[in-house]
Amino acid sequence: MFFKVRPTNDRLAQDAYEAYAASTGNKNVRGEELPPFAELGAPVQNAWKLAAEAVRHRVELNF
Repeated sequence: MFFKVRPTNDRLAQDAYEAYAASTGNKNVRGEELPPFAELGAPVQNAWKLAAEAVRHRVELNF
């Protein structure tokens, strides 16, 4: 039997942030360079984590 490891919200948040950065040429809306996820302040990291949790909730509940 094969079990996949469920990614944490922290991992999903970082993946989402990095995908966003890649899609914008690593620039924010003002054209400034985006820092690596690890260098974001706690409030911004937490915002990405909450967004990841909301998406996971939506996907897992299928609505």
